[in-house]
Amino acid sequence: MAEAKKHTVGVAICAPLEGIFTYSVPDGFLPDIAIGKRVLVPVRNREVTGYIVETFRGNTPTDYELKDIKDILDRAPLFGPNLIPFFRWISEYYMHPLGMVIQSALPGGLNAHQFKSGVITEKGIEAIDSYDITPDQRNLLVWVRENPGKRLPSPLYRFYQLENRGLITIELHQQKERTGPLKWTYVRCRDDKNIRDILNARGISLKADNEVAFLECITAEDGLPLRILCEKFSNGGYLVDKWVKRGVLEKYQKEVARINHSVEEIIRSPQPLLSEQQGNCLSAMKRVMDKGKFSTFLLYGVTGSGKTEVYYNAISHAISLNRQAILLVPEIALTIFTEGLFRSRLGNRVAIFHSGLSDGERYEQWIMMAKGKIDLVIGARSALFAPLNRLGLIIVDEEYDSSYKQEESPRYQARDAAVARGKMENAVVVLGAGTPSVQSYHNTEKGQYHLLQMPERVEQRPLPDIRIVDMKTVLETGHADKKTLLSKVLKNALKENYERGKQAILFLNRRGFSKIYLCPACGESVKCPNCDLTLTYHLHARELVCHYCEYRIAPDNRCPLCRHEGMIPYGFGTEKLEHELADGIPYARIARFDRDTTRKKGQIDKILKSFSNNELDILVGTQMVTKGYDFPNVTLVGVVSADLSLGFPDFRAGERTFQIISQVAGRAGRGVDRGQVIIQTFNPGHYAIEAAKNHDYATFYTREKQMREMLKYPPFGYLACIRFSGNVNNDTKAGAEKIAHEMKHILANWPREGKTIQVLGPAEAPLSKLRGKYRWQILLKSKNSNVLHYFLERVRDASTPMLKGSGVSMMIDIDPYQML
Repeated sequence: MAEAKKHTVGVAICAPLEGIFTYSVPDGFLPDIAIGKRVLVPVRNREVTGYIVETFRGNTPTDYELKDIKDILDRAPLFGPNLIPFFRWISEYYMHPLGMVIQSALPGGLNAHQFKSGVITEKGIEAIDSYDITPDQRNLLVWVRENPGKRLPSPLYRFYQLENRGLITIELHQQKERTGPLKWTYVRCRDDKNIRDILNARGISLKADNEVAFLECITAEDGLPLRILCEKFSNGGYLVDKWVKRGVLEKYQKEVARINHSVEEIIRSPQPLLSEQQGNCLSAMKRVMDKGKFSTFLLYGVTGSGKTEVYYNAISHAISLNRQAILLVPEIALTIFTEGLFRSRLGNRVAIFHSGLSDGERYEQWIMMAKGKIDLVIGARSALFAPLNRLGLIIVDEEYDSSYKQEESPRYQARDAAVARGKMENAVVVLGAGTPSVQSYHNTEKGQYHLLQMPERVEQRPLPDIRIVDMKTVLETGHADKKTLLSKVLKNALKENYERGKQAILFLNRRGFSKIYLCPACGESVKCPNCDLTLTYHLHARELVCHYCEYRIAPDNRCPLCRHEGMIPYGFGTEKLEHELADGIPYARIARFDRDTTRKKGQIDKILKSFSNNELDILVGTQMVTKGYDFPNVTLVGVVSADLSLGFPDFRAGERTFQIISQVAGRAGRGVDRGQVIIQTFNPGHYAIEAAKNHDYATFYTREKQMREMLKYPPFGYLACIRFSGNVNNDTKAGAEKIAHEMKHILANWPREGKTIQVLGPAEAPLSKLRGKYRWQILLKSKNSNVLHYFLERVRDASTPMLKGSGVSMMIDIDPYQML
């Protein structure tokens, strides 16, 4: 047995490796060792980033020689020991390596990592002038030749193909983190000098006309940024250098904030008195917070009932107890909408955290949290990982929203994970909703959550009137034609609403101008070569776009199949709806609110402020407009096609439809005037649409619950989806079939509890080709979560050697939300 070294640490590695790895600590690093710091460690023949998650002191017996850590990358920990159990829970429940869970939680750009570059071979140089390669391959070879040592652009498989042919060699390079504190060069007076004394001194040489004004600027203790001085004085650079040489001024580096916290609130309003129903709900939360115990509340309040005020008061109470809070919202846009209100009341001890921030901004916010300078974190699902060490309250607003489920690894559900973290840290968890998820409401029936209800709107304002327009009847009777998106009922309502000086929101959950670009001669449509899906036509950009992989091409008038000239855009989207409205109500101020119009930083804020300030009359949008915005002047909401969400191959399609309609309807009538909602549909009798029309959650829940209980879908069973992807469809199918066969073999030898697991598939995924990969999947159902997890661990272990070298990858999705 090798002699153990005295000081060791447990490290979670940023690589697809399960478990915690033990490394020895050289004596020189001992004073700086702490949980939550990044370290550089050797793994096989390379060095990777890892995170210290365990520290061991004294003799640690081992039967092998431990490797040393190579470097400590942080001066202060990025997170505390209190987060380790939560990271481990995410790793174990969602079956993702611990180091990669931590990596996904931290701000991007922090990890020292490797990248790949290419070196062209002699054979590759000769191939450039030959006819044995395609034009695309020739372009890649030229790029490699002209960019030695540079990172290879994605997708990398193109370069692997060249390497397999001996045309290039691929090399690994180590790259340090690209994110850290933002530092500006400042200019200040030296400690042993005084600007006033210098200005008052006799015989001083001030040649420049503006030299006195320049020196008078630099009287503050911290001085001024060099860039500000150079902007203010055209000769600022010269003057700084002059007085630095004279020993009066000095330059130094100072950390500055990337995010300006003097945020102009979208809506400024005094803190209102709570209604009786709001007060009762708040009191129930405060009683548990005062005891410092964990509990989960489902706050079921209709749209406009004042849930945000309950949130604020609960957060204020947590802060008064010297605890911290996290407020999760489903859309990045809502963080902007919410931040101003909370910052105006709580001051600057509020942080925002979401993927819309730059790596540097996220880093800055994270460090402030880790240093204990933040009382409240507002953000999308990733804010759940905030490094707060006195956490007392977690609020998940609109807990039913699908955006809380992450579709990339680790595929966690932030709502469920919030409950897990709250339990670990004795924090109160509040799940807020106007239309609770079936799963959360069922948990109140089982006694796992406490139900709090707010059935009335603030000031007893009425819920909006909802009218259903049967589009089948409309088309049959000639009250609309197939070329228009709007029925006469909705058109007239929009015009009347505009003439009264009121605002309207139109919801259509489809981006672009036309869904497909179609050949009228043969019916062929233009498809994405990477995803085998039709491209969407965007009129403003004059291009066809794939909304899954962002492939873009200019539209060609000639059919790719029959060569007929005369391709036409067919179908509809938000862009087409915007054009139709502009033609029908020419003087109305119209804006579109979707992923296309909010790509640029600041556009979300700009559009919301314009609409809030009544600078717009009609807001057209996708699901982004259904969220919890409060626009008092909106009195009309139109749902252009309520059937789009019903067409998804998903057992939650009815629930999603009910929630979307109810939420977008809730944007109407939040001010003095009563709201009106018009829903266009080809399925007026569908139970989800009828229930939304009648504001009848109870009937919807009963119907949905019966269906799921019969089919053993959540919350009456547990699901896992195993997805396979590969470059060759037949290979991908074969890999899926091989694993399915192994599953059935494992189950055949299991005890009785294993017999409850159902294996459905393999089957081709609804999106059978995505981003260049063919996709197959297997669905698993079980009554017992623990049994399902144990089974999946067996499958994962067996799959690694079975799929090795096949070119097929396997991914496990626990509690899948979308099975596309």
